[in-house]
Amino acid sequence: MSTESGEAVITPITTSSIPLPFNLEKSFPAISTTISLLQKVPETKDLDALRALVPVFISCLNSILDAMERLPKEIRTGYNYLHAESTVAFFRAMLEGHIKEVTVDVQSDAKRTEIIDKTMQFLDACMSATKDFFQVAAHELIQLKPLPSPPPGADQEEPEENTEEASEPPVSSSSAEDKLLVTNQQTQSEKPPPAHDVADEQPQKHPWLKFSLLRPLSIRRKKKNVPPEGSSGSSTLVDSDPIRLKGDYVHVSTTIRSSIVQFPDFIKDPIPNTLPHVEDATEIWKDRNGIVELATLRALVRYMTSTASRSDVEITDIFFLCFRFFSTPTEAFRAFVERYDEKPPKGLPPAEASTVSLYAKMRTAKLLFLWVELHWRPEEDGDVLTPLMEFAFTRLSKDLPKEVSLKLVTALHDRACAGEMGRGMRVERTVAHAESKIRSDPLICTWEPKEKKAMARGDFSKVNLLNFNVPGGHSLLALQLTLFLWEKYRVFKPEDAVRHLMVRKGDTTAPTTEVACQVTEFMSFEKGLHRWVMDSLASAPTTDARTELIEMFLDVAQHCHEMRNYSASCLISLACDRPSVLPFLSGIKISGKHEKIKATLSEFYTGGNSHFRAYKDALQDCHCAALPGMMLFIGEVARGCGSGPYEAHPLVPGSRLINLRRYRPITWAVRAMERCHVPFKIHRVDYVCNWFEHVLTPFREGTEIEWENRIHAKW
Repeated sequence: MSTESGEAVITPITTSSIPLPFNLEKSFPAISTTISLLQKVPETKDLDALRALVPVFISCLNSILDAMERLPKEIRTGYNYLHAESTVAFFRAMLEGHIKEVTVDVQSDAKRTEIIDKTMQFLDACMSATKDFFQVAAHELIQLKPLPSPPPGADQEEPEENTEEASEPPVSSSSAEDKLLVTNQQTQSEKPPPAHDVADEQPQKHPWLKFSLLRPLSIRRKKKNVPPEGSSGSSTLVDSDPIRLKGDYVHVSTTIRSSIVQFPDFIKDPIPNTLPHVEDATEIWKDRNGIVELATLRALVRYMTSTASRSDVEITDIFFLCFRFFSTPTEAFRAFVERYDEKPPKGLPPAEASTVSLYAKMRTAKLLFLWVELHWRPEEDGDVLTPLMEFAFTRLSKDLPKEVSLKLVTALHDRACAGEMGRGMRVERTVAHAESKIRSDPLICTWEPKEKKAMARGDFSKVNLLNFNVPGGHSLLALQLTLFLWEKYRVFKPEDAVRHLMVRKGDTTAPTTEVACQVTEFMSFEKGLHRWVMDSLASAPTTDARTELIEMFLDVAQHCHEMRNYSASCLISLACDRPSVLPFLSGIKISGKHEKIKATLSEFYTGGNSHFRAYKDALQDCHCAALPGMMLFIGEVARGCGSGPYEAHPLVPGSRLINLRRYRPITWAVRAMERCHVPFKIHRVDYVCNWFEHVLTPFREGTEIEWENRIHAKW
C-alpha cells in the first residue's frame, strides 16, 4: 500500500490476517519442486545437480525465513521462537559450508556416495528444524488468538474437572537406566475447537492435520522406527528415580543421569549376559559388590557402556565430573569412539551379537549426549566440539535411528551457540525440576523488633540482641540468617568450588581467582557467625543474660535446622559447646527443652564420629532448598584427596589404574552442593540482612588461635 507522498506503508500483521493452517507448498512452491529433484540425486549420483539445487533450496529457505518476519513482534521475540529460528539458521549454515567444499572432479563412486549422503543428512536436519520452527510459530499464534465466545447458557453450567491424565509409557524393569522422565520440555497446547451449531456439525479434522502439508517435504524417504508393542522405547534421554513427595517439597533423583532429559531406546530384545572382556582381568578391579574401584580409561568406558554398570548408579556422575583430573577431553572422546567400534564377543549367535553391539553403541551415544547436555565445560572441552559433530553426522546418523543423532546434534548446537557461557545444564535442570514442585509462596515473619526504624536507617548501635528472644524474634533471625548466607552461597558454581578446595589444602594466602574469592567470602561469614555467637556469650554482663542468650541461640539453631539451614544450625550449636566458651557457662542451668535441643543437634552434627553420616544422609535425601556448611565439603574433599589418583592392580604389581575411590567422595560433594542451589522461598527483610552484614563483618578476619585468645581474655 502506498501513500500520496510515495512512501511505502507497511500494515502491521495481526493474528487474524494469518491463516493458521499455513500452506507451505502453495506459498512457496519452489521449495517443493526443489525437494522433489533433490530426492532423485541419491539414485543418479549427479554432483552437478546437487551443487546446483542446494543453493536454490537455501534461497527458498531464506525466503521462508524472511516471510516469517511479518509475524507480530511479540511472537518473534519469544524464547521458543528465537531458539527454533536459530536452529534453522545453524543447519542452514552447516549445509552452505558443506556444499561449498563439494567439487565436480570426484571420480570414486564411494566418495560420491559419501558426499551425497552427508548432504542429504544436512538437508534432512534443515527440513526437520524448519518443521519445528513452523510448529512453534503456529503454537505461539494460537496463544495470541482470543478464546471463542461461550455458547448460550454456558455460564449456568460448571465445567467438569478432568481428572484423567495421560498414561505413562511402560518402564522396563531390567535397568535403572531405562526409567524416563521429562522435565525440560513442555507439551504444546492444541488449538481449541471452534464453537458450532449442532445442526451444522460436520466431521472435524484432528488439530495436527494443519501441519500435514509439511510431511512430504522430508528429504529422505525412510521407514519410520516404530517401537514394538510393550517396549519401553521412548523419544527421550535420561532415566530417573521415582519422585516422592514429602510435605511441600519434592525428592528428585540423586544421580545426574536420572534427572533431566530422555533418550531414545530402540532395543527390543533383552541384552544377553556375556563373558567379561579379556582385558578386564588386568585393567579393572571391583569390590565384592561389583562396584569398580580401579580401572584404565578404556576399561572404565567399556564398563559404563555395558550391563555390568547397572548396579553402580554413581559411575556416570563420577566419570564426567572427574575425568578431566586423570585424562583429557580428547583422550576420553577417543576412548568412546574405540568402544563404539568394538566388535561383540566371538561365539555369540548372530542375533545376540547384533543386540550386544547395538546396546554398546546406544550407551555410547547416550553418554556422549550426557557429556554435552549436562557436563560440558567449554573452556576445557572445546577441542572436541568439531570431532563430536563430525562423529554424530557421519557415524551415529548411519548406524542408529535418526532421533539418537539428532539429540546429540541439537545439544552440540546449543553449546556452540552459547560459546564460552555454554556450560552443561546440570545445575539449572536440577534446580528447575525441584522448583516446579516446591511451594511458591514465600515464608514471611510479621514480627518486628523495637529498633526497626533505627535499623532501617542503618543505625545498629542501639540493637539489643535479647530483644529478639521471643518466638517471633527467633523466626525472624532464622529466616533472614538463612537467606543472608544462602545469597553468599549461591554465587559460586559447585564444581568450581570443589576444584578450588582440592588445590587449596590449607593455603592461607589471599585468593586470586573469582571462585576462590567467592568461596572464601562465604566461609568467612560462616566463621564470623561462629565467632559472633561465642563472643556474645562471653561478653554477656550477667549470668541471667548469658542464660537467655544461650537459650535464644539454641532456639534459632533449631529453627535453622528445621528449615534445612544446616550451615547456621551447625555453627551456632557448636559455638555453644566450644571448650573456650564452657568456662563462661559453668553454673548456668538451661531448661530441659533447650538441653534436648542441644543434645539433638550435637548428635546430628558430631555424634559417633562417623564422617557426619546423619548430616550427609540429610543432604542426600533432601532435594529441596537447603544450605550446607563448607566444613562438611572440606572434609569430604580431603578424604578423597587422601589417596593418590592412581594405584596398581592388586594382581598386577607395577600397573597404573585410575583410583575411583579418590573420586567418589569428590563427586558426592559436587552433587550435594548442586542440589543445595534450589532457592529458599523467604521474604527478604533488608534491614535485618544489613544488620547481619554489619555484626558479622568484624569477626571474619583473624585466625582461630587469635579468637580463642580473645575469648579467654574476657574470662
